[in-house]
Amino acid sequence: MDFLNEFSKRFSSVARSVSEKSKESAEVTRLNAELRAATEALEGLYARYGKVCYAIQTGNGDAKAAEALAVRIRAGILQVDELTAQRDAAREFKRCLSCGAIHPKEAKFCATCGKRLPDEPPKPEPVAEGEYCPSCGALRESGEQRCPVCGAYFIEGEPEERPVPAPIIDAPDVEEPDDAIE
Repeated sequence: MDFLNEFSKRFSSVARSVSEKSKESAEVTRLNAELRAATEALEGLYARYGKVCYAIQTGNGDAKAAEALAVRIRAGILQVDELTAQRDAAREFKRCLSCGAIHPKEAKFCATCGKRLPDEPPKPEPVAEGEYCPSCGALRESGEQRCPVCGAYFIEGEPEERPVPAPIIDAPDVEEPDDAIE
């Protein structure tokens, strides 16, 4: 009888372990899908930002659109970082802060670069609501006129009140001919 009781305990333990691993696997799969979607959305934002910047460079663009895309890109980067940290935690991995290599949770040092691994994974930065610098993406703290990081001006006013930037490329002056054909 003792044999059957011991067997029953072991079987129950294994069944619980399998159930926990299945839940972890489902969570990792869900996080991978969210991470893939967020990464694809971020790549789309990068492509749109490139087109807007090119249009600005050629004199046909809107600086406000570039600013808005830069804010969305920053939020997308933070979302991807947060999802990556959640996935690593669900998979019970540590990520090296120096080189980004992935290691088992028991590891103390990075096998790639040799740096000490963090005891706990770093917490991702929360996405702060507010206005970001159009040049470097730094958060505007409290009504400054210039960015404290790069010194660029924050643009004030509603979109229709904002000044339209002058074209960067100047067209050469064309002289009219003096002798017109009649």
